[in-house]
Amino acid sequence: MKTPTTAVDRPGLAILGARTLGDALGSGRNSLNALRLVFAAAVIVSHSWWLGGYGPEPSLYGIKLGTAGVMGFFAISGYLITVSAERSDTVLAYAAARLARIYPALVVAALAIAFVAAPLGALLTHGTYDLRGALAFLGAALALSVGVMDTPAIGTSLWGNNDRFDWNGPLWTLTWEGLCYVIIAVVVFLLRRLPENRRGTATAIFLLFAASTGAVFGKLLAGSFGPNRTEFVLPLLAIFMAGSLLATQRHRMLIGAVPSLLAALAVWGALATGYGTALAPLPFAYLILSIGSIGSASAIGSRYDISYGIYIYGWPIQQLLAGAHTPAHVPVLGFAALALVAAWPLGFLSCVAVEQPAQRVRRALMSRFAARVAT
Repeated sequence: MKTPTTAVDRPGLAILGARTLGDALGSGRNSLNALRLVFAAAVIVSHSWWLGGYGPEPSLYGIKLGTAGVMGFFAISGYLITVSAERSDTVLAYAAARLARIYPALVVAALAIAFVAAPLGALLTHGTYDLRGALAFLGAALALSVGVMDTPAIGTSLWGNNDRFDWNGPLWTLTWEGLCYVIIAVVVFLLRRLPENRRGTATAIFLLFAASTGAVFGKLLAGSFGPNRTEFVLPLLAIFMAGSLLATQRHRMLIGAVPSLLAALAVWGALATGYGTALAPLPFAYLILSIGSIGSASAIGSRYDISYGIYIYGWPIQQLLAGAHTPAHVPVLGFAALALVAAWPLGFLSCVAVEQPAQRVRRALMSRFAARVAT
């Protein structure tokens, strides 16, 4: 019997796309964690201009580095969350996995900001610390409501900083990430109950993707987005749904050098038209996932994924550095480098002392629950 030809036998096939996205990302040898670390670092670098008071941040076709980083996060999340939902036997298992992934670390970070960073900030800036403000910040952070409201100020603990109110700007994205988790759960688990549902999930997610990109188009045609967060989130929803749509087609979607190059050109062309946030989500998500499928950086973050910790601690660290007047003595990239150096150990501690133990507790609780159900 003739042996099937593989990409290993004929390297040219890999260039054109001989592996599927599902095979490449499901092998365990992928670089998604490394990419998320890059995106977290990009967000910190991007925020340096604003938090350090260095003036307007450079952008490419109106897209700032931090915005691109958050979009990369949402593209990866859209893919992974959809795969997680499809593989979860129950809604409870899915919800427990999602809560254990983001919530314990968020709780610790919010407590650290409210009761450690803010008092220290007040000392550095000669401002005032307000316990009621700290409790209001803590409540908003833990309720995941920062994405639909202004972040509560903690007294005048940021007095004199370029941003005098917000102790953790990136938390607003968690509101919408959580909403995306709920949307995917509704789609996957509701349609799973329907008889003969073979392509229902893919169709539903395609419609959500079309609706979100259509909404982005509408905003662009009406004169772009307003300054509030609830409007700016539309492109992120489109990116998330693009990653989710690719997840539903992961066993049919081929990846390779040529398709990735075409996706990169499509993203560039979409941005050049001025309608990139509406036209680029799908090729952008494909490009990010294709890069993530490369196994050369698979060791990065395989044991200690510190990207989430760096993401949620970067901003408050930069606020403290700004309160210490660091921007007056270093250039913007030096300010960003100091923040990254300070954020790394906090990200590591969050991973080993909070996130990984939370996952172990989740697995133990779910095992006990499954055993009780079985008996």
